[in-house]
Amino acid sequence: MAFHLQPGYMMDRVLADSDFEEDELYLTLQNIPPPAAAPSMPPTHFLSIARSPFAGPSSSGATLNRGFDTSTVAAADFDVDSKTGFMPPKVPVVRLGGELEVWERIRDAAVGNGEPLTLGVYASNRQQKRSTRWRQDVESMPTLSVKSIQHSEVLLRRAHSVLTFILHFYIHSQPPLTTPQPQPPINIPPCLSVPLIALSKELVLPPILTYSDNVLYNWTLIDPKAPVSISNIAIDATFSLTPSEKHFYITSARIEIVGVEALELMRSCMDEAFIADTTSLRRITDYLHRLARVIDAMAVLLMAVRDECDPHVFFSQIRPWFKGWEPGSREWFFEGVHEEDQKKYSKMSGPSAGQSSLIHALDVFLGVDHTPPKRRDAPGAIAHDSPTFLMMMEMYMPRHHRAFLQHLRGVNQTHVRTLITSGKGSSSVVHQALEAAYDEAVTALKKLRDGHIRIATLYIVSQARKAPDNGEAALVSPLAPAKVVDEEVRGTGGTSLVPFLKEARDNTLRTALGGRHGHGQ
Repeated sequence: MAFHLQPGYMMDRVLADSDFEEDELYLTLQNIPPPAAAPSMPPTHFLSIARSPFAGPSSSGATLNRGFDTSTVAAADFDVDSKTGFMPPKVPVVRLGGELEVWERIRDAAVGNGEPLTLGVYASNRQQKRSTRWRQDVESMPTLSVKSIQHSEVLLRRAHSVLTFILHFYIHSQPPLTTPQPQPPINIPPCLSVPLIALSKELVLPPILTYSDNVLYNWTLIDPKAPVSISNIAIDATFSLTPSEKHFYITSARIEIVGVEALELMRSCMDEAFIADTTSLRRITDYLHRLARVIDAMAVLLMAVRDECDPHVFFSQIRPWFKGWEPGSREWFFEGVHEEDQKKYSKMSGPSAGQSSLIHALDVFLGVDHTPPKRRDAPGAIAHDSPTFLMMMEMYMPRHHRAFLQHLRGVNQTHVRTLITSGKGSSSVVHQALEAAYDEAVTALKKLRDGHIRIATLYIVSQARKAPDNGEAALVSPLAPAKVVDEEVRGTGGTSLVPFLKEARDNTLRTALGGRHGHGQ
């Protein structure tokens, strides 16, 4: 018999310690009936298996002594925790020791004495001199090996975070060139590029700042004795030291924590889909209604980014630091590495919400298809089998999370959505309720994406439309004309922002089954 999780238990547990009683999220959740007592998860269930932070293959394909074999379906292998989801259950490492501490000191110097380096596009002569001295200190670092931390996943993650922060400081503190196109690449010294490429091969993660670096592995506990919750986490590292940047990151972290219940509900639905009797269908219906409420709660948290993150500060002082390569900008040249690595990593996307495994998991579970249709004989047409932007963003996720999504795709292909569509049009009251609940969950995800469009418009598009001053024209796009239109504004992931977000929203809307019971309006 499939394990049955009682309604509301995970959300109540995650939010139990919250002190945000006046927040709209909690006013909304107060209307949810109190849950029945929940049974414990069986110790043999994959979400119950204790995990090691040291799991993973080496770049050579050999298995290092870091823990579990990633070919199994244990949560330890997928790096998905039953209480924290895609975030680690323990506080990430906050500092490297030994000879690698030089990297920590260099990053500390970039924000030294509460005065962080200035973006090159804004820097005064004095600020440029300070940035130049800091970059010279970077270039003077010894070229260190990562072998001393090769055994530890958590130390490798910390090293990747520290070096990618240094990388972005190094690149974006440089003043823009005034020479005509094409401009020479930005040279990254071997003391930075060699260990960073080595780390990337160990972690199977690109040598650039990712969502996991500034959200998943970039937090501490406010009260070390209390559990992880949305009210008990604080952000560790930022570029600008501004409250706006901390709030921007913590908003995503809180969404990840609240989304833990969504993962549990998806698992419960798939467990019941194996049985597929009338009782199971009723349970799936209940789980889908609850999933819609969880996604609604995630949307509330997303909109709450406006509470403490100033749009102008975000656009002008925060966002430019973690941008990756985009068309028209200078390529990044990693000195001292193999030519094939240089070609592979010269054009990379910066961190993006599109790198959140949680949102991808919701898409996979609900069957949202972002594959573009074939376009008939149009110049530059995208073939049906071309990778989508979201598919490419998976390569910027921790490899265990990519494995989780692949596993979810495999086990979900013949489960919930197929179960629902196989009875579409059925006169069964049970099946009609199931279809309506499914559409409610899809519509909640569509509304979450509506909120993302509103936030992107407020924080990026509206800021880009304003008359640029003090160098802000260069923050839109290196090739952008004086009058900015929505299609020319790019996200940090490199995509045309507004068209992409609208397409993702519309793809979600099309997923709803509709009909007389549909909610996909």
